[in-house]
Amino acid sequence: MLAQKDIKRMIDDWETEVVEFKRAKGAVPASFWESYSAFANTDGGVIVLGVAEDGNKHTVVGVTNAEKMVAEVWNVANNPQRVSANVLFNHQVYKVDYQGKTLVVVEVPRAERTERPVYVGRDVFRGTYRRNGEGDYHCSQEAVEAMIRDKCPETADNCLLEDMTIADLNQESIANYRLMFGQSKPEHAWTRIPDDEFLVKIGAAKKDSKGVVRRMISGLVCFGDFVTISNVLPNYFLDYRECLADGSRWTDRVAAHDATWSGNIIDFYFRIYDKVTSSVKVPFRLDDRGLRINETKVHKALRELLANALIHADYHGRQGIVIEKRYSKLMFRNPGCLRMAKEAAIGGGRSDARNSRIFNIFSLINIGERSGTGLSDIFSIWKEYGYEQPSITETYQPDQVSVVVQVEIEKSAVTTQEVAPKNGEVAPKEGEVAPKNAVKNAVIQGGDAVKNAVRNAVKEFDAGLRENIVEKCAELYCFLRVDPRRTILTAVESLGFSARSVAQYLNVLKDAHVLEHVGPTNGGTWKFMI
Repeated sequence: MLAQKDIKRMIDDWETEVVEFKRAKGAVPASFWESYSAFANTDGGVIVLGVAEDGNKHTVVGVTNAEKMVAEVWNVANNPQRVSANVLFNHQVYKVDYQGKTLVVVEVPRAERTERPVYVGRDVFRGTYRRNGEGDYHCSQEAVEAMIRDKCPETADNCLLEDMTIADLNQESIANYRLMFGQSKPEHAWTRIPDDEFLVKIGAAKKDSKGVVRRMISGLVCFGDFVTISNVLPNYFLDYRECLADGSRWTDRVAAHDATWSGNIIDFYFRIYDKVTSSVKVPFRLDDRGLRINETKVHKALRELLANALIHADYHGRQGIVIEKRYSKLMFRNPGCLRMAKEAAIGGGRSDARNSRIFNIFSLINIGERSGTGLSDIFSIWKEYGYEQPSITETYQPDQVSVVVQVEIEKSAVTTQEVAPKNGEVAPKEGEVAPKNAVKNAVIQGGDAVKNAVRNAVKEFDAGLRENIVEKCAELYCFLRVDPRRTILTAVESLGFSARSVAQYLNVLKDAHVLEHVGPTNGGTWKFMI
């Protein structure tokens, strides 16, 4: 039960997204049930009967028959002709004495997805409400339909597309996925079966009544082309935006409508996941073979967030998936609401994927957390590293979930492992990172001939480039030439360039046709023309 100080605080703070006051002098007002529906379909809230609004302040008037009101709340809540579902527990409806008056308090929890939409009366489209700021509003048909989809035992990606076969999918995407599946499970029996059977096994396709293998929504968004996907899901969209320079112009962008790649979610994941993690700080430490370790828990957590955005998106929703990267801040936004209360999602222990078949397709190549601890682990890791805690926001009309994370802190988390001296440099002391000059002097390869050739090619491409940029482009080229598998993050750490500068120099080298990236973003290599 709410304490006296809690009630006073609520009255003094006016109405909010989670508090609603009703005068209700002699009976439970009809508007009570609109608020009940709104709280149940949003994040829950408290309704207090016996407090009147008087201009810009509240007046405690009390109720005349509290016992009767409590009984009425229970009677209506349990009457399916009046309200679609009773989401209340016994301890959530009670009377309290305050300033000599009697109030009735009803604590409405957020309804489980299997109970939503909670609506008033018998018409789901006319009687469903949500909370917005200090008021209740009618839900749109689109919002109601989204809640109904989430309510169904079968997830939305289980829909069979009877007019399409697997021939309509992107065959290169299927081949690439099968290659990754084979690498992660080389002895698995599925590596040797035909494509149509393989897609049925992983949950991307299903046989129709005539035995013809048809693709499903899961197979469409994982292995289709953007145009084909959009014909079935008109609002489908994927967009990665990176802005590491001053101003609002994007320094890098990957969008589903770009005709240079398929536009499906599997290919999108592998095109951007290195971009998502490229500027994350990495403490200098070596593995047992003396090789630099370039991965931290933060890298893995960010990839988990990316996978979650793709796995849990409502592909029937009005908005697409947007990933934005600005300096040390990353934002993951996907259509659809949380399938459970925010606190439960952060607490972990429950796995409730909106698209269970897509979830399975990702997990078969070791992407995505199936234990329900994804968000919980992310919050724990951010606390461990001293990062600002992530924020999770739900917005409605259209329904969206946004997760924002900070990935840079002033004090880096570094290993205490000592690093052996190289090239005459003094080894770093405990807790220090390796001196960049030591690494830099050891990793530049190619000599003056290669450097001069790169300089000339860059100048020919853009004669107006400043000399220092030309020089840095040549230096980066020679650095990558040592090992074609080197990443942007490695260049940032070893050369002392910022992530923003590395992205700029790479674009110049690519445009000058002296450097090209081949293969997937993860595991791809650099191709050198000089």
